[in-house]
Amino acid sequence: MNCSELKEGQVLICEDCGFELKVVNACGEACCSTDACCTGNITCCGEPMKIKQ
Repeated sequence: MNCSELKEGQVLICEDCGFELKVVNACGEACCSTDACCTGNITCCGEPMKIKQ
């Protein structure tokens, strides 16, 4: 899961420790065209974070 795939209001969670991140402002595709965006998985505890269901 990278920045351009996230939507406003979604919450990412680390399945190992329970740490959560909430998307306040989505960047969308425009972010990645400027190389300002993260281009890999957002990780915590060495594993990719998942979208909280």
